[in-house]
Amino acid sequence: MRGSACLALAAFALPAPAAAQSAFEFGASYTADLLTASAGSPVHGADFVGRADAWADFKGPVVGLDALSAHLDLVAVHGPDFSGNRVGAYQTVSSLEADALPHVYEAWAQWKPNDFVSAKAGLIDLNAEFDIQNTGALFVNSAFGIGPEISQSGLSGPSIFPMTSSAFVLRLQRGRKALALGFFDSLAGARHDPRRMAVRFPGTTGALLIAETRLPVGTWLLQAGGWHHTTRFEALDPGAPPALSRGAYGMLEGAVTRKLSAWIRLGVADARANPVAAYLGGGAVATVGQWRVGFAAAHARLGAAARRALFAPERARRAETVLELTAQRQLAPWFNIQPDLQYVIHPGWDRGLHNTLVAGMRFSFAIPE
Repeated sequence: MRGSACLALAAFALPAPAAAQSAFEFGASYTADLLTASAGSPVHGADFVGRADAWADFKGPVVGLDALSAHLDLVAVHGPDFSGNRVGAYQTVSSLEADALPHVYEAWAQWKPNDFVSAKAGLIDLNAEFDIQNTGALFVNSAFGIGPEISQSGLSGPSIFPMTSSAFVLRLQRGRKALALGFFDSLAGARHDPRRMAVRFPGTTGALLIAETRLPVGTWLLQAGGWHHTTRFEALDPGAPPALSRGAYGMLEGAVTRKLSAWIRLGVADARANPVAAYLGGGAVATVGQWRVGFAAAHARLGAAARRALFAPERARRAETVLELTAQRQLAPWFNIQPDLQYVIHPGWDRGLHNTLVAGMRFSFAIPE
């Protein structure tokens, strides 16, 4: 997705009858980050990254198919590897950064006969179903979208942005209690080129199995989940036998007051196959006048095998930490602005890199709003 840099939004909304009369809805969005690396950066400067989506939804109840719905999302991104080139960070500074060609991002159908059970099949974003950090969604850093201990797994990452894989997802829900089970193809993207999409029957290249339960804790919500790749991957320790990639996570999220919400999240992964062995993150978001203001921290600890394999012992730090302060304001129903500051401590766990300050501005457009 490092294609041509297009600053204009290719957004559209096709004319349609009233929602109650049309089975289809169309829309588009464009989000862009202008990022500047200053103090501590090995390569000072600014970059522009962006993501454009065009989507269509099918609503079966409108045409008498009460249990059916479907979704199609086309995506394209642009911009350089800001995190790698200017910061050296492992936890991606902008959740928009990616390397892929324009492609079908999601294409799924859902069967939901009642409020208790639903089943979904197709190209599915795992992070739209599992490990959803609702409060953390405000932030720009990718660690607050899905935990890095999950996003690192697999040959080219799991079925998340920028590339999804074929999957089945079953969800059982009763009020605020829920159980979700996912069966994803282990490889996101084509075998020969991970920048290109591929459609395979789930499990063709091995399976990524994931389960998550949600339980109310007073006014808060507890999420707990575990994931497991059925195939073994090359171990980080040279000479060690192939290792399993698996892990678990837990998150507690809820309202502190009417205008303040917070969350805390812990994740672990098998350090034999994955660099990040443990992750701790969380933060809070407050409504202040017309602004949503948030502060968050993400702490990714390097596993022992990765410290031995990726660095000389004297160069490896134990953890990379990101502190983020952000504020978002809606200027129009279809337009948001979001100034952002991030401070990356021990980027890439490398002693040769300095702590780096990143300033940015996010612009978000959506039609229809």
